Amino acid sequence: MSKQAWLSLPVLALCFAAFLGCPSASTDQPQQAATAPTADGGESDTAKTMPPEIEAAPPESKAGDVEEPAERKPAAKTKLAPGPAPAKPALAESAAEKPAMAKPEAASPTVKQAAPVERNKKETDQPETEADDNDPVKRNGEIFVGWEKPKLAVVLTGEQLGYIEPCGCAGLENQKGGLRRRDTFLKLLAAQKWPTAALDNGGLIRRFGRQAEIKYEKTVEGLKIMNYRAVGFGADDLKLPTGSVVASVTNVDAFVSANVGLFLAPGEEGAFVPRYRILEVGGVKLGVTSVFGEAFQKQINNDEIKFLAPEVAIRQILPELKKAACDLLVLLSYASPEDTELLVEQFPEFGAVVTAGGADEPPYEPALAKNGKTLLIEVGHKGMYAIVLGLYDDEEQPLRYQRVPLDHRFKDSAEMDELMVNYQEQLKELGWAGLGLRPANHPRGKFIGSKACAECHQDAFDVWEGTTHAHATETLTKVKPPRQFDPECVSCHVTGWNPQEFFPYVSGYESLKTTPLLAGNGCENCHGPAAEHVAAENGGDEEQQIRFREALKLSLADKDDEESIRRSCMECHDIDNSPDFNFKEYWPKVAH
Repeated sequence: MSKQAWLSLPVLALCFAAFLGCPSASTDQPQQAATAPTADGGESDTAKTMPPEIEAAPPESKAGDVEEPAERKPAAKTKLAPGPAPAKPALAESAAEKPAMAKPEAASPTVKQAAPVERNKKETDQPETEADDNDPVKRNGEIFVGWEKPKLAVVLTGEQLGYIEPCGCAGLENQKGGLRRRDTFLKLLAAQKWPTAALDNGGLIRRFGRQAEIKYEKTVEGLKIMNYRAVGFGADDLKLPTGSVVASVTNVDAFVSANVGLFLAPGEEGAFVPRYRILEVGGVKLGVTSVFGEAFQKQINNDEIKFLAPEVAIRQILPELKKAACDLLVLLSYASPEDTELLVEQFPEFGAVVTAGGADEPPYEPALAKNGKTLLIEVGHKGMYAIVLGLYDDEEQPLRYQRVPLDHRFKDSAEMDELMVNYQEQLKELGWAGLGLRPANHPRGKFIGSKACAECHQDAFDVWEGTTHAHATETLTKVKPPRQFDPECVSCHVTGWNPQEFFPYVSGYESLKTTPLLAGNGCENCHGPAAEHVAAENGGDEEQQIRFREALKLSLADKDDEESIRRSCMECHDIDNSPDFNFKEYWPKVAH
């Protein structure tokens, strides 16, 4: 095999180890939030007007690190809402004013809340330290500024879209979301004796298949542990087998839908899902229902699921909700913001309406409907935020609004950590076949492993072997719980898988035991399967040798080729797992 031939190729390095669905690197014993300490170091046994307190969790190790995750070190205690004064006014315009939600004006129909301080190095005279970069409060802002204990805190989430935990590839200190942090946040509210009702708008998963079913089951189990009181349905939730949905629904007394019926029509006797719920928490009566938008109904091709038009269903149950004399009516609307606003116009009785289909991050301020009283609320995507509505005895300003970034100010919950361990164990037991993953033929041939490249490309191989790409599979075995049996992690941490669709190719990685030569994110993930090239180099057909060399060639000198190279890298370095990816900055670290 001609070493000179291969070395003449301008070879591209693999993209760095930050991949879709990758794990978070947690400690052996994640801590659970305890009763909030008082200022003198004791523990509070009564409700306090101050925001909850929490020990700040230090940054956790990245999934891309080869070393074992570092053990947590005790950190100084910090309030849940510490940090510098927010860029926008807090809930009260001044210290003398009552700390309630600002009364909306006709010219600006919004409700104000404290906004985080923007962190832009180019716009500040003071250089940021590494500690500042890792401080979640300085990065994402204070929460509950000026809040007293509410009569009721309504916690709103939705559109988790399968993100049951942040992957950790870009560093957990740089990512938000996850059931672990959400559980800790809810426990902190409970520790402050805030009456709380948690509601979810649906959209727990995305995609379909056995792994999606397991994610749905585990998420529902997590919602039960977190004592969710009402949960709606999202589009991909209802694409699962109806029997699986029913099994999850009957496991937790929280699901609700005015216009979705599983096997039976909505409201029909014996239906699995109630059409509305009346919740009494802390002396407050809350009426909740949910609807599934007609545009999403068209995506569901399943005769076992029965639908009504949202407006028809609401009109049927609204008299019952009114009769209950609730303090607040909440509509969970899994519909587009436009369709949700049309429902609000028809049914102004709802004080708060949650919509699907908004931006990835919820706004600092909720919109106010044209009727002048209904709050239109977006919760963001991927479970990165929770929204809290605080109910107060104030006729003019009865509600306060706070978006809560679920960042690493919230430690991992021990109960949710156990749930994640069980999830990974279930994936391991099922294996690729049990998850319904069948290898597909790669259009460019079969994989042979990076060591086969070393025979002619030793210099390039040595560079690769010194990068984190070469140890990508190893990192999955060292995080806790291990993730080397999770297709969503494996797809970017091994050689020979589709990085976005999470399935193996024929001749691709199977396991560390059976295909060790395909461990790591190898040469062929960028250049393409090389079995035919190696065979040609070992044969005597010069025409074939030239053809396969050209097929695997990548060139940064060619603008079109450079663009394809960038796209290839971003299959794994996507916005979820490598938000700061910049090709020109990353390339020198792996150049060969």
